[in-house]
Amino acid sequence: SKMNSAGCVALNSPAATAAGLGCEIGYDGEDGDGDNRVAAIPDRPAAAAVPPAAPQTPTGMQYKLFFIFEMLLTVVLIAIDLVKVVALALGPLLYEIYTMAVPRRAKDVRGQLVLITGGGNGLGRAMAHLFAARGAHLVLVDIDLEAAERTCAELRCGRTTKAWAYRVDVSRYEECRELARCMERDGCGPVDILINNAGIILFAFVGEASVERENAVMDVNLKSHVWMTRVFLDGMVKRKKGHIVGVSSMSGMYAFPWGVVYSATKFAVSGFMASLTEQLRIQGLSRYVRTTCVNPYYVTTRKEVVEFLQKPRFEALTVDKAAEDIVQGILRQDFVVTVPRLFGVFTRFMLLFPVRVQQLVRDYIIREREINDKLNS
Repeated sequence: SKMNSAGCVALNSPAATAAGLGCEIGYDGEDGDGDNRVAAIPDRPAAAAVPPAAPQTPTGMQYKLFFIFEMLLTVVLIAIDLVKVVALALGPLLYEIYTMAVPRRAKDVRGQLVLITGGGNGLGRAMAHLFAARGAHLVLVDIDLEAAERTCAELRCGRTTKAWAYRVDVSRYEECRELARCMERDGCGPVDILINNAGIILFAFVGEASVERENAVMDVNLKSHVWMTRVFLDGMVKRKKGHIVGVSSMSGMYAFPWGVVYSATKFAVSGFMASLTEQLRIQGLSRYVRTTCVNPYYVTTRKEVVEFLQKPRFEALTVDKAAEDIVQGILRQDFVVTVPRLFGVFTRFMLLFPVRVQQLVRDYIIREREINDKLNS
Protein backbone atom coordinates (compact mmCIF):
# COMPACT_ATOMS: atom_id res chain seq x y z
CA SER A 1 0.00 0.00 0.00
CA LYS A 2 1.11 3.53 -0.74
CA MET A 3 1.28 6.22 1.95
CA ASN A 4 1.25 9.97 1.35
CA SER A 5 3.42 12.60 3.00
CA ALA A 6 1.08 12.89 6.00
CA GLY A 7 1.55 9.21 6.77
CA CYS A 8 -1.98 8.17 5.94
CA VAL A 9 -3.04 5.24 3.97
CA ALA A 10 -4.36 6.14 0.58
CA LEU A 11 -8.13 6.62 0.44
CA ASN A 12 -8.75 3.88 -2.04
CA SER A 13 -6.23 1.41 -0.73
CA PRO A 14 -7.18 -2.07 0.49
CA ALA A 15 -5.54 -1.28 3.83
CA ALA A 16 -7.86 1.65 4.37
CA THR A 17 -10.80 -0.49 3.61
CA ALA A 18 -9.61 -3.23 5.98
CA ALA A 19 -8.96 -0.67 8.75
CA GLY A 20 -12.36 0.83 8.33
CA LEU A 21 -10.84 4.27 7.62
CA GLY A 22 -11.57 6.88 5.06
CA CYS A 23 -9.26 9.73 4.05
CA GLU A 24 -10.14 13.35 3.50
CA ILE A 25 -7.83 15.46 1.32
CA GLY A 26 -7.55 19.21 1.82
CA TYR A 27 -5.38 22.13 0.59
CA ASP A 28 -3.63 24.81 2.69
CA GLY A 29 -3.91 27.57 0.21
CA GLU A 30 -6.27 28.98 -2.33
CA ASP A 31 -3.51 29.15 -4.94
CA GLY A 32 -3.08 25.42 -4.89
CA ASP A 33 0.66 25.46 -4.06
CA GLY A 34 0.43 24.16 -0.48
CA ASP A 35 1.11 20.70 0.73
CA ASN A 36 -1.57 18.13 0.60
CA ARG A 37 -3.12 17.35 3.98
CA VAL A 38 -4.86 14.12 4.51
CA ALA A 39 -6.85 13.35 7.66
CA ALA A 40 -7.91 9.88 8.62
CA ILE A 41 -11.60 9.68 9.49
CA PRO A 42 -13.11 6.46 10.76
CA ASP A 43 -16.07 5.16 8.76
CA ARG A 44 -19.49 5.23 10.43
CA PRO A 45 -20.62 1.78 11.51
CA ALA A 46 -23.40 0.34 9.39
CA ALA A 47 -26.84 0.42 11.01
CA ALA A 48 -28.02 -2.94 12.21
CA ALA A 49 -30.97 -4.38 10.20
CA VAL A 50 -34.29 -4.09 12.09
CA PRO A 51 -36.52 -7.11 11.63
CA PRO A 52 -40.12 -6.28 10.48
CA ALA A 53 -42.67 -6.08 13.26
CA ALA A 54 -44.93 -9.09 13.47
CA PRO A 55 -48.64 -8.28 12.76
CA GLN A 56 -50.70 -8.06 15.90
CA THR A 57 -53.62 -10.46 16.04
CA PRO A 58 -56.79 -8.98 17.63
CA THR A 59 -57.63 -10.62 20.87
CA GLY A 60 -60.97 -12.22 21.63
CA MET A 61 -61.95 -9.22 23.74
CA GLN A 62 -61.22 -6.86 20.85
CA TYR A 63 -63.41 -8.96 18.57
CA LYS A 64 -66.24 -8.79 21.10
CA LEU A 65 -65.91 -5.03 21.51
CA PHE A 66 -65.91 -4.53 17.75
CA PHE A 67 -69.00 -6.75 17.37
CA ILE A 68 -70.84 -4.87 20.14
CA PHE A 69 -69.94 -1.54 18.56
CA GLU A 70 -71.14 -2.71 15.15
CA MET A 71 -74.42 -3.96 16.60
CA LEU A 72 -75.01 -0.72 18.49
CA LEU A 73 -74.30 1.31 15.36
CA THR A 74 -76.73 -0.83 13.35
CA VAL A 75 -79.44 -0.42 15.99
CA VAL A 76 -78.95 3.35 16.04
CA LEU A 77 -79.14 3.59 12.24
CA ILE A 78 -82.28 1.42 12.14
CA ALA A 79 -83.85 3.55 14.88
CA ILE A 80 -83.12 6.70 12.88
CA ASP A 81 -84.69 5.16 9.77
CA LEU A 82 -87.75 4.09 11.76
CA VAL A 83 -88.21 7.61 13.10
CA LYS A 84 -88.00 8.92 9.53
CA VAL A 85 -90.56 6.38 8.31
CA VAL A 86 -92.98 7.15 11.15
CA ALA A 87 -92.65 10.88 10.55
CA LEU A 88 -93.18 10.51 6.80
CA ALA A 89 -96.02 7.99 7.21
CA LEU A 90 -98.02 10.07 9.66
CA GLY A 91 -99.50 12.26 6.94
CA PRO A 92 -100.63 9.45 4.60
CA LEU A 93 -101.94 7.44 7.55
CA LEU A 94 -104.08 10.30 8.82
CA TYR A 95 -105.29 10.91 5.26
CA GLU A 96 -106.35 7.26 4.87
CA ILE A 97 -108.22 7.40 8.17
CA TYR A 98 -109.91 10.58 7.01
CA THR A 99 -110.97 9.03 3.70
CA MET A 100 -112.65 6.16 5.54
CA ALA A 101 -115.12 8.69 6.92
CA VAL A 102 -115.06 11.08 3.97
CA PRO A 103 -114.36 9.16 0.72
CA ARG A 104 -112.17 10.76 -1.90
CA ARG A 105 -113.91 12.55 -4.71
CA ALA A 106 -114.49 10.31 -7.71
CA LYS A 107 -112.60 11.27 -10.85
CA ASP A 108 -114.47 12.40 -13.94
CA VAL A 109 -114.39 9.81 -16.74
CA ARG A 110 -116.54 11.64 -19.29
CA GLY A 111 -115.10 11.09 -22.74
CA GLN A 112 -112.50 8.62 -21.53
CA LEU A 113 -112.04 5.17 -23.07
CA VAL A 114 -112.45 2.18 -20.76
CA LEU A 115 -111.37 -1.28 -21.97
CA ILE A 116 -112.84 -4.24 -20.09
CA THR A 117 -111.80 -7.83 -20.72
CA GLY A 118 -114.56 -10.34 -20.10
CA GLY A 119 -116.95 -7.47 -20.73
CA GLY A 120 -119.72 -9.40 -22.43
CA ASN A 121 -121.23 -11.00 -19.34
CA GLY A 122 -121.44 -10.86 -15.57
CA LEU A 123 -119.29 -8.44 -13.64
CA GLY A 124 -117.64 -6.98 -16.74
CA ARG A 125 -121.00 -6.18 -18.30
CA ALA A 126 -122.27 -4.56 -15.08
CA MET A 127 -119.15 -2.38 -14.81
CA ALA A 128 -119.51 -1.36 -18.45
CA HIS A 129 -123.02 -0.05 -17.80
CA LEU A 130 -121.83 1.96 -14.79
CA PHE A 131 -118.99 3.57 -16.75
CA ALA A 132 -121.30 4.33 -19.68
CA ALA A 133 -123.71 6.04 -17.28
CA ARG A 134 -120.83 8.33 -16.27
CA GLY A 135 -120.12 9.35 -19.86
CA ALA A 136 -117.24 7.01 -20.70
CA HIS A 137 -116.74 5.15 -23.98
CA LEU A 138 -116.22 1.38 -23.88
CA VAL A 139 -114.21 -1.33 -25.58
CA LEU A 140 -115.49 -4.77 -24.58
CA VAL A 141 -113.21 -7.75 -25.14
CA ASP A 142 -114.57 -11.26 -24.74
CA ILE A 143 -114.12 -14.77 -26.08
CA ASP A 144 -117.90 -14.65 -26.59
CA LEU A 145 -118.21 -12.02 -29.33
CA GLU A 146 -122.00 -12.28 -29.50
CA ALA A 147 -122.34 -11.40 -25.82
CA ALA A 148 -119.91 -8.49 -26.18
CA GLU A 149 -121.79 -7.09 -29.18
CA ARG A 150 -125.10 -7.44 -27.36
CA THR A 151 -123.74 -5.51 -24.38
CA CYS A 152 -122.35 -2.80 -26.68
CA ALA A 153 -125.80 -2.38 -28.21
CA GLU A 154 -127.24 -1.93 -24.70
CA LEU A 155 -124.63 0.71 -23.89
CA ARG A 156 -125.38 2.76 -27.01
CA CYS A 157 -129.14 2.69 -26.45
CA GLY A 158 -130.35 6.14 -25.42
CA ARG A 159 -126.81 7.46 -24.89
CA THR A 160 -124.03 9.11 -26.85
CA THR A 161 -121.71 6.36 -25.67
CA LYS A 162 -119.35 4.84 -28.21
CA ALA A 163 -118.80 1.12 -27.78
CA TRP A 164 -116.77 -1.47 -29.67
CA ALA A 165 -116.74 -5.25 -29.28
CA TYR A 166 -113.82 -7.56 -30.12
CA ARG A 167 -113.34 -11.28 -29.86
CA VAL A 168 -109.94 -11.93 -28.29
CA ASP A 169 -108.34 -14.84 -26.48
CA VAL A 170 -106.54 -12.70 -23.91
CA SER A 171 -104.32 -15.59 -22.84
CA ARG A 172 -102.50 -15.27 -26.20
CA TYR A 173 -100.06 -12.38 -26.55
CA GLU A 174 -100.33 -12.10 -30.34
CA GLU A 175 -104.10 -11.69 -30.14
CA CYS A 176 -103.68 -8.93 -27.55
CA ARG A 177 -101.30 -7.12 -29.90
CA GLU A 178 -103.71 -7.57 -32.79
CA LEU A 179 -106.46 -6.05 -30.63
CA ALA A 180 -104.42 -2.86 -30.25
CA ARG A 181 -103.93 -2.67 -34.03
CA CYS A 182 -107.65 -3.20 -34.65
CA MET A 183 -108.57 -0.50 -32.16
CA GLU A 184 -106.22 1.95 -33.87
CA ARG A 185 -107.71 1.03 -37.25
CA ASP A 186 -111.26 1.56 -35.95
CA GLY A 187 -110.44 4.92 -34.37
CA CYS A 188 -111.21 3.91 -30.80
CA GLY A 189 -108.59 6.22 -29.36
CA PRO A 190 -106.07 5.62 -26.57
CA VAL A 191 -107.07 3.51 -23.56
CA ASP A 192 -107.47 5.56 -20.38
CA ILE A 193 -108.61 2.76 -18.06
CA LEU A 194 -107.71 -0.89 -18.62
CA ILE A 195 -109.73 -3.35 -16.53
CA ASN A 196 -108.35 -6.90 -16.66
CA ASN A 197 -111.48 -8.76 -15.60
CA ALA A 198 -111.45 -11.94 -17.70
CA GLY A 199 -111.11 -15.11 -15.68
CA ILE A 200 -112.08 -18.76 -15.30
CA ILE A 201 -113.40 -20.19 -12.03
CA LEU A 202 -112.40 -23.72 -11.07
CA PHE A 203 -113.66 -25.38 -7.90
CA ALA A 204 -111.45 -28.46 -7.51
CA PHE A 205 -108.73 -29.96 -5.38
CA VAL A 206 -105.35 -30.50 -7.03
CA GLY A 207 -105.59 -33.36 -9.49
CA GLU A 208 -109.39 -33.47 -9.66
CA ALA A 209 -109.65 -31.40 -12.84
CA SER A 210 -108.00 -32.24 -16.13
CA VAL A 211 -104.56 -30.89 -16.96
CA GLU A 212 -106.06 -28.99 -19.89
CA ARG A 213 -108.61 -27.31 -17.64
CA GLU A 214 -106.05 -26.32 -15.02
CA ASN A 215 -103.75 -25.00 -17.74
CA ALA A 216 -106.55 -22.87 -19.18
CA VAL A 217 -107.27 -21.41 -15.73
CA MET A 218 -103.63 -20.43 -15.29
CA ASP A 219 -103.37 -18.96 -18.79
CA VAL A 220 -106.49 -16.82 -18.67
CA ASN A 221 -106.39 -15.78 -15.02
CA LEU A 222 -102.76 -14.64 -15.02
CA LYS A 223 -101.31 -14.33 -18.50
CA SER A 224 -104.16 -12.12 -19.68
CA HIS A 225 -103.20 -9.51 -17.06
CA VAL A 226 -99.55 -9.60 -18.10
CA TRP A 227 -100.17 -9.49 -21.86
CA MET A 228 -102.84 -6.77 -21.81
CA THR A 229 -100.78 -4.62 -19.46
CA ARG A 230 -97.71 -5.09 -21.65
CA VAL A 231 -99.60 -4.03 -24.77
CA PHE A 232 -101.27 -0.89 -23.36
CA LEU A 233 -98.91 0.33 -20.63
CA ASP A 234 -96.42 1.98 -23.01
CA GLY A 235 -99.09 4.27 -24.43
CA MET A 236 -100.15 5.33 -20.95
CA VAL A 237 -96.56 6.08 -19.99
CA LYS A 238 -95.96 8.17 -23.11
CA ARG A 239 -99.16 10.18 -22.53
CA LYS A 240 -98.51 10.31 -18.76
CA LYS A 241 -102.09 9.29 -18.21
CA GLY A 242 -103.72 5.95 -17.49
CA HIS A 243 -105.17 3.54 -14.98
CA ILE A 244 -104.67 -0.24 -14.84
CA VAL A 245 -107.13 -2.35 -12.85
CA GLY A 246 -106.59 -6.00 -12.01
CA VAL A 247 -109.60 -7.99 -10.84
CA SER A 248 -108.27 -10.57 -8.40
CA SER A 249 -110.43 -12.21 -5.73
CA MET A 250 -110.77 -12.81 -2.03
CA SER A 251 -109.14 -16.13 -2.97
CA GLY A 252 -106.07 -14.05 -3.77
CA MET A 253 -105.91 -12.89 -0.15
CA TYR A 254 -107.30 -15.90 1.70
CA ALA A 255 -106.18 -19.41 0.72
CA PHE A 256 -109.20 -21.19 -0.74
CA PRO A 257 -108.84 -24.98 -0.29
CA TRP A 258 -111.70 -25.94 -2.65
CA GLY A 259 -110.08 -24.20 -5.61
CA VAL A 260 -106.34 -24.57 -5.21
CA VAL A 261 -105.26 -23.73 -8.76
CA TYR A 262 -107.83 -20.94 -9.04
CA SER A 263 -106.68 -19.47 -5.70
CA ALA A 264 -103.05 -19.69 -6.81
CA THR A 265 -103.77 -17.67 -9.96
CA LYS A 266 -105.53 -14.99 -7.93
CA PHE A 267 -102.62 -14.74 -5.51
CA ALA A 268 -100.46 -14.30 -8.60
CA VAL A 269 -102.68 -11.48 -9.87
CA SER A 270 -102.44 -9.70 -6.51
CA GLY A 271 -98.66 -10.07 -6.60
CA PHE A 272 -98.50 -8.82 -10.18
CA MET A 273 -100.51 -5.71 -9.35
CA ALA A 274 -98.49 -4.99 -6.20
CA SER A 275 -95.23 -5.34 -8.15
CA LEU A 276 -96.52 -3.19 -11.01
CA THR A 277 -97.49 -0.50 -8.51
CA GLU A 278 -93.95 -0.48 -7.11
CA GLN A 279 -92.42 -0.47 -10.59
CA LEU A 280 -94.35 2.66 -11.54
CA ARG A 281 -93.48 4.29 -8.22
CA ILE A 282 -89.71 3.84 -8.47
CA GLN A 283 -89.84 4.93 -12.13
CA GLY A 284 -91.51 8.18 -11.06
CA LEU A 285 -94.70 7.36 -13.01
CA SER A 286 -97.17 6.62 -10.21
CA ARG A 287 -98.60 10.15 -10.36
CA TYR A 288 -99.63 9.61 -13.97
CA VAL A 289 -100.39 5.89 -14.27
CA ARG A 290 -102.51 4.61 -11.40
CA THR A 291 -103.20 1.03 -10.36
CA THR A 292 -106.04 -0.69 -8.53
CA CYS A 293 -106.24 -4.32 -7.38
CA VAL A 294 -109.80 -5.52 -6.83
CA ASN A 295 -110.57 -8.39 -4.44
CA PRO A 296 -114.28 -9.22 -4.58
CA TYR A 297 -115.95 -12.04 -2.73
CA TYR A 298 -117.73 -14.60 -4.89
CA VAL A 299 -120.29 -13.04 -7.18
CA THR A 300 -123.39 -14.77 -8.54
CA THR A 301 -122.28 -14.52 -12.15
CA ARG A 302 -122.07 -18.19 -13.12
CA LYS A 303 -124.18 -21.24 -12.46
CA GLU A 304 -121.27 -23.22 -10.98
CA VAL A 305 -120.65 -20.46 -8.44
CA VAL A 306 -124.27 -20.45 -7.30
CA GLU A 307 -124.38 -24.25 -7.03
CA PHE A 308 -121.12 -24.39 -5.08
CA LEU A 309 -122.11 -21.71 -2.58
CA GLN A 310 -125.62 -23.07 -1.98
CA LYS A 311 -124.38 -26.26 -0.27
CA PRO A 312 -122.65 -24.59 2.70
CA ARG A 313 -125.16 -21.72 2.50
CA PHE A 314 -122.61 -19.02 1.75
CA GLU A 315 -124.00 -15.61 0.90
CA ALA A 316 -122.66 -14.55 -2.48
CA LEU A 317 -122.52 -10.94 -3.67
CA THR A 318 -124.97 -9.75 -6.28
CA VAL A 319 -123.42 -8.59 -9.53
CA ASP A 320 -124.82 -5.06 -9.29
CA LYS A 321 -123.60 -4.55 -5.71
CA ALA A 322 -120.12 -5.83 -6.49
CA ALA A 323 -119.86 -3.74 -9.67
CA GLU A 324 -120.96 -0.56 -7.89
CA ASP A 325 -118.39 -0.94 -5.11
CA ILE A 326 -115.63 -1.81 -7.58
CA VAL A 327 -116.32 1.12 -9.89
CA GLN A 328 -116.45 3.51 -6.94
CA GLY A 329 -113.05 2.24 -5.79
CA ILE A 330 -111.61 2.68 -9.29
CA LEU A 331 -112.95 6.22 -9.54
CA ARG A 332 -111.45 7.04 -6.13
CA GLN A 333 -108.18 5.61 -7.47
CA ASP A 334 -107.77 3.30 -4.49
CA PHE A 335 -104.76 0.98 -4.62
CA VAL A 336 -106.77 -1.95 -3.24
CA VAL A 337 -110.54 -2.46 -3.31
CA THR A 338 -112.01 -5.28 -1.24
CA VAL A 339 -115.70 -6.14 -1.61
CA PRO A 340 -117.08 -6.24 0.99
CA ARG A 341 -114.53 -4.13 2.85
CA LEU A 342 -115.01 -6.00 6.14
CA PHE A 343 -113.67 -9.21 4.56
CA GLY A 344 -110.45 -7.45 3.68
CA VAL A 345 -110.02 -6.18 7.24
CA PHE A 346 -110.63 -9.69 8.61
CA THR A 347 -108.15 -11.29 6.21
CA ARG A 348 -105.38 -8.82 6.99
CA PHE A 349 -105.99 -9.30 10.70
CA MET A 350 -105.73 -13.08 10.28
CA LEU A 351 -102.34 -12.77 8.60
CA LEU A 352 -100.88 -11.22 11.74
CA PHE A 353 -101.07 -14.58 13.52
CA PRO A 354 -99.03 -17.78 13.11
CA VAL A 355 -100.33 -20.39 10.68
CA ARG A 356 -101.44 -22.68 13.52
CA VAL A 357 -103.62 -19.92 14.94
CA GLN A 358 -105.07 -19.19 11.50
CA GLN A 359 -105.96 -22.86 11.14
CA LEU A 360 -107.76 -22.82 14.50
CA VAL A 361 -109.85 -19.89 13.26
CA ARG A 362 -110.60 -21.82 10.07
CA ASP A 363 -111.68 -24.90 12.08
CA TYR A 364 -113.67 -23.36 14.93
CA ILE A 365 -114.95 -20.03 13.56
CA ILE A 366 -115.19 -20.46 9.80
CA ARG A 367 -115.75 -24.21 10.26
CA GLU A 368 -114.06 -25.29 7.06
CA ARG A 369 -114.14 -28.99 7.97
CA GLU A 370 -117.93 -28.88 8.33
CA ILE A 371 -118.19 -26.99 5.06
CA ASN A 372 -116.10 -29.64 3.34
CA ASP A 373 -118.40 -32.38 4.69
CA LYS A 374 -121.44 -30.56 3.29
CA LEU A 375 -119.77 -30.13 -0.08
CA ASN A 376 -119.02 -33.85 -0.25
CA SER A 377 -122.48 -34.92 0.87
